[in-house]
Amino acid sequence: MLRGGLVRSCWLAATALLLASSDVYAAAPASASAGVSPASVSALGGLYLLASAGYGASTQNVRRMDLAPYGLAFGLDAGFTFASGLHVGAYFDYSLGRSTAQQRDPLIGRAFDYDADTSALNAGLRVAYDVPLYALVLRYKLGIGITSMNWDFGDVEASDVLYGDVDHPNLGFHVAPGAALLWPLGTFVAGAGFDYLAQINGSIPSAFLGKLLIGVRL
Repeated sequence: MLRGGLVRSCWLAATALLLASSDVYAAAPASASAGVSPASVSALGGLYLLASAGYGASTQNVRRMDLAPYGLAFGLDAGFTFASGLHVGAYFDYSLGRSTAQQRDPLIGRAFDYDADTSALNAGLRVAYDVPLYALVLRYKLGIGITSMNWDFGDVEASDVLYGDVDHPNLGFHVAPGAALLWPLGTFVAGAGFDYLAQINGSIPSAFLGKLLIGVRL
């Protein structure tokens, strides 16, 4: 129930962002009449090829473990923006993750310490909407994809830490609302943004992922 509510909240948030963007876009002609010329969506259309570097942080514990499969991340983002502002594309991110110290105190037996080493691959399809803001572009986006999380508990058996029923790697679907602020300068594009990875699989932690973007518009 909690997981379903989280996904519904993400969809509602994305819808609210798109409605807000329409208000901003409608206000653009008024800004132009005041002497400031916002960028045209049609002029900013085309194929975007962006590389990203960023950092992600888990927002929840799973099965009484503080897993950190995100951390330093690198990725690629490719998509096409139409004259209407609609953007359709795909994304791929590899997160190095890190090892976190854990402690387990079972009901039967002695307590023990161990390290949980995790990392993640995220890939999927994305629909977005580009809103021109003078020399910048505000991109509201919503992705749907798959996460593949690698995990290693060292000498500890997965069944001893309530993870024995999980495959290796651990696969699950995610929903990823987010936003990015881009600065197109000719064919060069730079910017920054974030994604919230809402995981459907309860054995993979959800996370915020902040990114710096650089690439080209063709």
